[in-house]
Amino acid sequence: MLIKTDIFELEISQNSNVYLGSKKSGQIFTNWADLDDRVKVDLEDISRQVEILMIKTEKLLYTPACA
Repeated sequence: MLIKTDIFELEISQNSNVYLGSKKSGQIFTNWADLDDRVKVDLEDISRQVEILMIKTEKLLYTPACA
């Protein structure tokens, strides 16, 4: 999963790597295997929340008013 905003960039590749880029704090690279189980659960939850936002966005963009 890859998310970009004006000030953040997040890439979560479960069973691989996690990357967070921030204009304020710089870049963080972490191996998935090195993360605490609690952190993995939280990152998986973030991924699910992003999927929900993407589904909502898709519905908004595919409404007749936008076509």
